[in-house]
Amino acid sequence: METVTVFAWTATIITLLYTSLGLPSQIRKNAKSKSTEGLSLFMAVLLCATMTSWVVYGMLITNWFIVVPNSVGGVCSGVILIQIWKYNHSHNKSVS
Repeated sequence: METVTVFAWTATIITLLYTSLGLPSQIRKNAKSKSTEGLSLFMAVLLCATMTSWVVYGMLITNWFIVVPNSVGGVCSGVILIQIWKYNHSHNKSVS
């Protein structure tokens, strides 16, 4: 197997592990506590923008090693952004 292919598979597996284990656990934690306290909106937006830009780039060059894992991350980071909006929005309503 070519060295480039080995690195492509390694990067794909690591990214899939991060995005399919780490981000969903954060989503579950947020949903359970109905709060996103402690999460940075700026970092969540950057994460979503990063994942989305990698997906677009991967599609432009037709590289599924880039598209697949970053698509999972893009969806998960999008869900986290929705949770930030939802929980901060509902918190603001209950305060007023």
